[in-house]
Amino acid sequence: MQIQRVQLTRRLTHRQVSRTLRINTVRASANGREAAPTVRVKFSVHYRAHRHQILCIGGSQLPLGWSFLSIAKMPMAWNPDDKWTCEVEFAAGQRIEYKYVVLEEQEWTNLADKYAQGYVEVPYRTAADPGRPPDPREIVAMAIVAWQPGPNRVLQVPSEDEIKRLNSTSGPVQRERTYNTAEWIRFDESAKPLLIRDDVWGWP
Repeated sequence: MQIQRVQLTRRLTHRQVSRTLRINTVRASANGREAAPTVRVKFSVHYRAHRHQILCIGGSQLPLGWSFLSIAKMPMAWNPDDKWTCEVEFAAGQRIEYKYVVLEEQEWTNLADKYAQGYVEVPYRTAADPGRPPDPREIVAMAIVAWQPGPNRVLQVPSEDEIKRLNSTSGPVQRERTYNTAEWIRFDESAKPLLIRDDVWGWP
């Protein structure tokens, strides 16, 4: 009886060791698994907005969204010649639907409505204005006044295979060119994939 109990104990110990080895193997595999590569997308669009307006981006995939707060978290920076830009990072291979959205300061809108029957001066940006989005607290106090016309724009983020085929020594490679959109892909200074997407506000 004493010998059988010793053998049973040994078997249980062996099973416990085997189970521990399996768990450690699974954990090691999970830790060694490479994360899906990401692609930095630089959106740009030409739109003339006055100083009390900004452009933001709404979309179907995180970090974008369609709610007001999600849109307000994606402000674009104004550049000379009324070109707005914003950089967002997506996982490779994602399909994104998006639109540009105009936000406007509510206090200025109320003031303009108050004097609507008279002359209301609309101040536009100049080259001396800063090319950065306003403070997030100011953006939340704004209101949506316009959505980009037409159907949602569609962005197909480059896949892992497309990124692998991209030559790091060459310049930008054109992916798409239509009436509304032009796309180029290249590696940035840190050897990470960068997709440049140049849009037109209107729709034919």
